[in-house]
Amino acid sequence: MSKNIILKTDFNFSLMQLNHDKKFIAQLVDLNAKANNYGLVITESIANEIAVYRSKALIENERVEMKSDAIARLTSAFLETRYINQEDFADTMGEIIDLFYFIKTETENTVSDDDLIGEMLKIFVETCFGSLEIMKSKGLEKILRSYKFNDTSIWDDYENINWGDYYDTGTESWRE
Repeated sequence: MSKNIILKTDFNFSLMQLNHDKKFIAQLVDLNAKANNYGLVITESIANEIAVYRSKALIENERVEMKSDAIARLTSAFLETRYINQEDFADTMGEIIDLFYFIKTETENTVSDDDLIGEMLKIFVETCFGSLEIMKSKGLEKILRSYKFNDTSIWDDYENINWGDYYDTGTESWRE
């Protein structure tokens, strides 16, 4: 293949990606009215930051995405949790997006986007109490085991834990 064809292909792909990013950013900004209901604001700057996280996650997880609506739905779902705050909104969503693509890759796309979004949200809120550290370790492990091996036994040990000893729901923080 000649160098001109490669450059033209790369240029066309870059233009396609740029157009795709613009649509994705617009989808996120369109969520601002919903975000406002939860004390959050999605500015174009924050949407751009999330778009960068999304692009990095796609590259790191060796994925190609033809539509961006799954990540807009993921963002919309996580807006509703009390664990997302304005201060680290883009960073938190970046980590959640990376987990989403990692799980999609590891499960070889056998789980639908909406099922995965629902499962991630449930675990993030009900089990991890908004902790990304727990989500990235135990939450991720639970999701992967349940989808890849139909095994949910990882949570057997957690059913008997009194999470109130570790997490204060009144202050929404982890106890030391």
